[in-house]
Order: sequence, then structure tokens, then C-alpha cells
Amino acid sequence: MMLRGGRRVIRLASRHLGSHGFSTEIFVSRLSFYTTEEEFKKVFSPFGTIEEVRLVRDNQTGRPKGFGFVRYSSQEEAQKAIKAMDGRDL
Repeated sequence: MMLRGGRRVIRLASRHLGSHGFSTEIFVSRLSFYTTEEEFKKVFSPFGTIEEVRLVRDNQTGRPKGFGFVRYSSQEEAQKAIKAMDGRDL
């Protein structure tokens, strides 16, 4: 799936929580400024149950800043998404 605004290579990361493993929330950067929450969720939903998607927006314009977060119901789902999507061209 190509997100609105053209093709981009996205980057993903998750915080390591020490002995507790990794966070269920992943950070996604290099998104198009025209990406919607619906598109964002659709791209990441094949990897597990999404509890929340959040695009960070500019306070003045309300437009996305090009990055956001996806929170899955488990660490395994988040890691599966990172493995499949990090560096992917969307």
C-alpha cells in the first residue's frame, strides 16, 4: 500500500524495557505529511491487534509532522511489525 503523499522509506523503533522485553508501542518516522490515521492503521494492522495509532501533529496547523506511534496488544506483535516494516518503502 502506498500512503498519500508519495513513496517514503519509513523507520521504526521500540524502547527496550530491560528484563521486561520491548514496549508494545513502536515509533514510526519518515511518514508523509499527508498520512491519515486510517491509512496509518491499515498499513500496520496485519501484524496484530492495534490498541492505538497516534500521528503527532503541529499545534498551529493541525497537520501531521511526519511521525507517529502504533501501540499493539503485545510485545510480540510490535516486534513483528518492526521486523516486517522497518526500512520499507511506502
